[in-house]
Amino acid sequence: MRENGGFDAIVGNPPFAGKNTIIGANARNYLPWLQTLHEGAHGNSDLVAHFFRRAFGLLRADGVLGLIATNTIGQGDTRASGLTSILQHGGAILRATRRLKWPGEAAVVVSVVHTAKGVVASPVLDGRQVRRISAYIVEGDLDTSPAALAANANRAFVGSYVLGVGFTFDDAAAVKGEAESLATMRALVEKDPRNAERIFPFIGGEEVNTDPKHKYHRYVIDFFDRPLRRDPALRLWAEMDDSDITRCRVEGIVPSDYAGEVAEDWPDLIEILRRRVKPERDKQTRPALKTRWWQYAEKRPGLYRSIDSINHVFVNSSKAAPQYAIAKLPKGLVYSQNLNVFAFDNFASFCALQSSVHETWARFVGTTMKDDLTYTIEDCFRTFPFPENFETDPDLEAAGEAYHAFRAQLMIERNEGLTKTYNRFHAQGENVPGIARLRALHGEMDVVVLRTYGWDDLADRAAPEFIEQDADEGKTPKTRLDWPAVFKDEVLARLLALNAERAAAERAAGLAVAAEDDDEEIGDEVDAE
Repeated sequence: MRENGGFDAIVGNPPFAGKNTIIGANARNYLPWLQTLHEGAHGNSDLVAHFFRRAFGLLRADGVLGLIATNTIGQGDTRASGLTSILQHGGAILRATRRLKWPGEAAVVVSVVHTAKGVVASPVLDGRQVRRISAYIVEGDLDTSPAALAANANRAFVGSYVLGVGFTFDDAAAVKGEAESLATMRALVEKDPRNAERIFPFIGGEEVNTDPKHKYHRYVIDFFDRPLRRDPALRLWAEMDDSDITRCRVEGIVPSDYAGEVAEDWPDLIEILRRRVKPERDKQTRPALKTRWWQYAEKRPGLYRSIDSINHVFVNSSKAAPQYAIAKLPKGLVYSQNLNVFAFDNFASFCALQSSVHETWARFVGTTMKDDLTYTIEDCFRTFPFPENFETDPDLEAAGEAYHAFRAQLMIERNEGLTKTYNRFHAQGENVPGIARLRALHGEMDVVVLRTYGWDDLADRAAPEFIEQDADEGKTPKTRLDWPAVFKDEVLARLLALNAERAAAERAAGLAVAAEDDDEEIGDEVDAE
């Protein structure tokens, strides 16, 4: 037996499986077993991270492994569970290809990563020699996740999770027998004008991305955190002990001396929910969702408190989307869980969020599948180091307002929403005057953002190019108007360094990153009883 035991080399093509597939396609407790086997592995990690960890553990010193993976190997929990751990335990990436079109029939793009157990000289990334390849599969030294910044707390939220189409007035759903129609809503308001107090416009990702004016076509009943009813048989509040009060809160009942509003103060609306929502909520496994069937699953109190004093908000899609776009919406709506909501009402903030600087960061720390980005608040927003005093910067304000105004007018003139507009924006063969002007304004906006950071050297060299994307066989490849990879790596390196600097300064000042207000939801509260 060799003194330096283990394999000299391991090559392979592990199965592609996410968390749900790992759980559903294997024996019970398989996922916890993987996490026990690979200390520190996250339960949301793709299976490929465990193959990397296992293969690395079987190598001898100076051994090498080469495995095929999806691009999630360098992202999020999969990165943290796999490559980050390997690099922290004496491994190094010697060669990596971030995007390789699968040579077989499957229409997928893969990543190929070669890792050594030991020191590596002159690693190669996408065919070019680099100083070091990080766990993000980019040139650099950061392998762990960027730190959440206290400065970004309570400024961005996922929208309300209603959980029940029966809450809505929606003509399309009414045809299917799932909801009430808009005509019914109007009749209820005419019958009792108080009904309008608890009916609000409801908007989601589809309206934002497809309608040129982001017009909503649905309304929703919202009792927010109001109890269900008063009970004359209950003792007065002053006579109750803590256990009685807790029980009343959980069951949605209050004593007769309760002076606030209850859902049954709107009998027409609560009857709709009792008929359309309660039967479906009764099937839920979480006790809170069954018990408080007249309230949303996630009400997002922090979101609506944060935007109470501003005139409008900015949003983007919280689901995987091929195009990255920030839209402006009025206050006073119920925003669905398919939207991320940013509690800003100035165009300087819009400029920073819509810029290629922020999109580059989001595509780096977020999750992508093919070219679709899933923008998550935790990864993409809370960690982003905005320029100093960005909300009051007049250059950002002017550039953002000019870009937004032109884009809004262009969408109306062409009767196309954000998705179609940005499809044209990124298509190399699309050169109509409006799109060409939008590209120019976007470039100007990016330069202003870079200069606001004080990165004049980058601003002077910022030049987007049409970069060809991978395409299925026989199809014309699409393009994206984007900065070249080398330039983006420079931007990312500076953002990562700035994130570390800001996080260190916040720690030194005793600023803790507290849990967001919207973590305090009915499900957590009742399930803990």
